Amino acid sequence: MTTGWRAARADLWPLLVTMLVVALTVGITVAVPTRLGERADTAVRTAVALADPPADLVVTSTYGPGNSDATADATDTTSSVDDAARAMVAAMPRSLRPVLGPPTAAASSTELGISTARLPAGGVLWMTYLWAGHEPAVRWVSGAAPGRPGDDGAVQLGLSEAVAQSLGVSAGDAVQTIKPDRSVVPVLVTGVFEALDPHDPVWAARPEVLRPTVGGPSTAPTTLVAGLLSAASLPAARAALEADGVTRTFRFPVDAQALDHEHSAALVRQLAALEASPDVLHAPGPAPRVTTQLDALLTQAGERVAATWSQATVLLAGLAGGALLVLLVAADLLARRRSEALRTVRARGATLAGIAGRAAAESAVVVGLGAAVGVMVGLLAAPGPVTWVWVGLVAVVGVLAPPSFAAWTAARSEARRVSTDRHQRRLARRVRTVRRAAFEIALLVLAVAALAALRRRGAVSASGPADLVLAAAPVLVAAAGALVLWRAVPPLLGGVLRVARGSRRAGPLLAVARARSTSAALPFVALVVVASLAVLCGALAGTARAGQSAGSWDAVGADALVRTTTPDPSLQVLAKTVAGADGVEAAAAGRVQARSQLFGVPGVDEVRVLAVDPATYETLLSRTPFGAAPELAVLSDASQAATTGAAPGRLPALVAADLLGSRPSLRWGDVTIDLDPVGTVPALPAATPDGAPAGATVVVDRAALAAVVTAVATERARRTGGTPPRAGQAVADPNTVWVVGPGAAAAARTASAESGGLVLARTQWLADHRSDPLVSGLLMLVALVAAACAGLAVLVVVLDAAASAPGRGRSLATARVLGLRRHDAARVAVGELVPPTLVAALGGTVLGVVLAGAIVAPLALRLVTGQSGNPAVAVPWWALMPAVLLAATVLVVVAVESTSRRRESLGQVLRVR
Repeated sequence: MTTGWRAARADLWPLLVTMLVVALTVGITVAVPTRLGERADTAVRTAVALADPPADLVVTSTYGPGNSDATADATDTTSSVDDAARAMVAAMPRSLRPVLGPPTAAASSTELGISTARLPAGGVLWMTYLWAGHEPAVRWVSGAAPGRPGDDGAVQLGLSEAVAQSLGVSAGDAVQTIKPDRSVVPVLVTGVFEALDPHDPVWAARPEVLRPTVGGPSTAPTTLVAGLLSAASLPAARAALEADGVTRTFRFPVDAQALDHEHSAALVRQLAALEASPDVLHAPGPAPRVTTQLDALLTQAGERVAATWSQATVLLAGLAGGALLVLLVAADLLARRRSEALRTVRARGATLAGIAGRAAAESAVVVGLGAAVGVMVGLLAAPGPVTWVWVGLVAVVGVLAPPSFAAWTAARSEARRVSTDRHQRRLARRVRTVRRAAFEIALLVLAVAALAALRRRGAVSASGPADLVLAAAPVLVAAAGALVLWRAVPPLLGGVLRVARGSRRAGPLLAVARARSTSAALPFVALVVVASLAVLCGALAGTARAGQSAGSWDAVGADALVRTTTPDPSLQVLAKTVAGADGVEAAAAGRVQARSQLFGVPGVDEVRVLAVDPATYETLLSRTPFGAAPELAVLSDASQAATTGAAPGRLPALVAADLLGSRPSLRWGDVTIDLDPVGTVPALPAATPDGAPAGATVVVDRAALAAVVTAVATERARRTGGTPPRAGQAVADPNTVWVVGPGAAAAARTASAESGGLVLARTQWLADHRSDPLVSGLLMLVALVAAACAGLAVLVVVLDAAASAPGRGRSLATARVLGLRRHDAARVAVGELVPPTLVAALGGTVLGVVLAGAIVAPLALRLVTGQSGNPAVAVPWWALMPAVLLAATVLVVVAVESTSRRRESLGQVLRVR
């Protein structure tokens, strides 16, 4: 024990380096999975909480024919609505109960037409009974609650103050409503109320009860209102609207905070079972139906989480691989420092097993302490379950490496017979060469196969232990590339040596000679691997950030976007108004039709139609990263005849390159028009604002589209004797306005306040995407792994320099005795250490950039950037810092060595040497 302690004290700092590497790697691999799990839960909850429309579980059913009785009392409503909701709560599967909140129920009529003196153009009315454990709490401002019908047989209804004011009615007024079959339903307004709690969830089932809304196009708006039925008045409404005029809706709200990623798959299966078999809920018939988008949201979130975890696994595998190589370098240094002691104990009769056992006992203590510290730090940073696979892998290599190197070093000290036969010696060298080549070729084949499989299958498919080889593909490729690069080092140093021989100074020759004699393969390979991983992480981070910016342009198409749910001619005026605002460089209005049928082109059934003013839109595009689009000028020239022509003709269009020369036809509304491809589509946003790929796009002149569609419709009406389209009828009214400039977002919000258009700012899209829990978590991991790999690279340089320090010290001391000055000795040390380090650093940099280009697609980095396609590799300047950092490390090492030898006198050197 005492001998072991003395040996450990003598070599304390390599042991501390080993402990540090183990603790760092274990801490990261313990904390990261837990943190990613937390962010996965946050991503699931955020996706559900922000869903529009909400992800509620909705059960709908009609009453069916022959089940209504106008004379029934409130108990009929209680049994058909209130009790039905309670029965479904009791029958709800246990796995869904923590996720779903108390239901709200609504028995709502079909759309009824209504017209009053204040609303002569007419509107839409719903008669609705609401329940959420109780009927809504209201205060009757005038009149009373509706009840059973009187002698007139009219359905009694209550209205809120806002609805009554919009209709111009009051308590006691009778109105006539029109059913879809044009029959009349008399309604009596018994009272006007105000809600005691307008924010009560019960009102969410039919918000028009409290306040009117406006729907339809801006040119022909429709007022939408709803009236409140009581439990006593619902039976009469059912009887008046026989047979299926009243629909019951039971809405179970989803508690997003009760969701997590771990149980999402089970919830998806349970929801699918409910949708397939609504009878499980004891839902009232006939033909109840269960609908929800919760299962789709959970599935989409699960796919994103799986992709993020696969990407993180690749990063963790790279970090673990680099750390294992550093542990091997540290073990090699430890064996070199103890080589004299190992030869001595071996010469005294110690067995190799005994030597390895003592080294294993020491390494077990060191690695055990490092692993314990790493686990503790990881749990402090992220309390949760420990992923023991990574911990075990690092611990096993950390424990086994020192005894292996110790036994190998001791075995090399034994005297071996050397054959005097030149042929036998040559054969022995060939055997060693073949073994080394076989190992290198096997590693190269494994790396190529892993990379090919990763590119073919993608990292997202990595889901089990067998796929760890795919996750380790980058580190395997880096190791194989390092071995190939190592083969180039001797010829490179040989060339430098030939140049150094022509120098008049001894320093360069000594430096290159020392570099040739002291360079070792293991530190070089380890340095190349960790440097390439650091650069790879930097390239991935830069690519992700640049890709997110490009993704924002893809999704928005400008600095700001104004959209309306229906085409609105006022957007043309809005675009002109915004174009003159401060901070706006250009604005353009257009019509975006996401899916339009295309005929006459095999394999293409639907296209996105972009109808714009070519000149205005070209000006806008020229101020975006998409650049100028001369194709739009061609479209403008070709569309002039179609714009002014009254006879039906072909519509000039820009299409995909593979559609040139075809004769496609486009369905627009209820007419089909022939297209005349005049050019290819320029660079345009490749995604829709909701992130979905835009697909094939056809660009047309909006004025020409309106003229051609009108001409085709007029000709059809002439042939069939139908009604021709009215002059000025909306055919290609815009539904989108794009705005570019630093003040685009503010100007768009101000101008669209009255139109009610939805404003989407590119900067807001970018901020929301970068703050996404999965995206931000993955990028933080990339930065962490990059920093860790850079630190490991520094450790490799220090360890390699320490391994060759004794020999370097003896050589420089001898050279000083022969006349080499002190500062020249430092230059020789720099010349010895810098070339291999720079070759490894620069080679690792090139490998990292090449790896980034190779794995961007299989890593599905588009899910991080929000682009519809794979992002282009963008290497930031700071990704090249490892080379500078390693060169600086060499200078620091040389300075420390020079300082330690400063007190060494030449007389002492002469006596010792």
